[in-house]
Amino acid sequence: MYEGNDIEKFAVEKPAEEEQPWLLTYGDMMTLLLTFFVLLFSMSTIDPVKLEMFSNSVGKALGIKKAKTYSLSEIYREVVRVVEEENLKKVIEVQTSARGVAIKIPSEISFESGSAELDPRIYPILNKIEPMMRRSVFPIAIEGHTDNVPISSGNYPSNWELSSARACRVVRYYINRGLDPSRFRAIGYASTRPRAPGRTVEEANDTPQKRAQNRRVEIVFLTVE
Repeated sequence: MYEGNDIEKFAVEKPAEEEQPWLLTYGDMMTLLLTFFVLLFSMSTIDPVKLEMFSNSVGKALGIKKAKTYSLSEIYREVVRVVEEENLKKVIEVQTSARGVAIKIPSEISFESGSAELDPRIYPILNKIEPMMRRSVFPIAIEGHTDNVPISSGNYPSNWELSSARACRVVRYYINRGLDPSRFRAIGYASTRPRAPGRTVEEANDTPQKRAQNRRVEIVFLTVE
């Protein structure tokens, strides 16, 4: 026969969940919300500029200081400022799009005719762009473009080789100045992406003015890798 105090030894403490049933509902709601936000994130397109702003905000809140980096919009504004200061607005085109920020430099001030050797006139321009490369994290594409006139130089079998060699030459210039090689890609397009208007490549190259417009090198700060 159990005594009263023996019965107390076998008494089972009532679970906290039974005393606070709202905790179960609250936990389920938090799980559903987390699942919902994970789903939204997985379906969204990540904007690296906004991601950078978020990262900077978190770092500031945590007291973490880091060197300021350029966003794509800041790169665009800075390039436009440099172009205007150097009185090159009629020569160099700066374009922003979903792809990134493109700086279009004509071959007439970039390379010797039929060659991949840099023209001395392009050095000040490349040097002005360099600080933006150092203070940003975006991948950079260097793209070579030509007109549709077959090259007559014996150094390059076709415009494909010439445009690729020119892109590589600009990449080498920046790498030799200490920039990270892994950020660069060199691409030669020959005459396949004309800048001048026209429904076909031939139509976009049917005047000397259009052909001059198509011969260029582009430096592109890319939005995504």
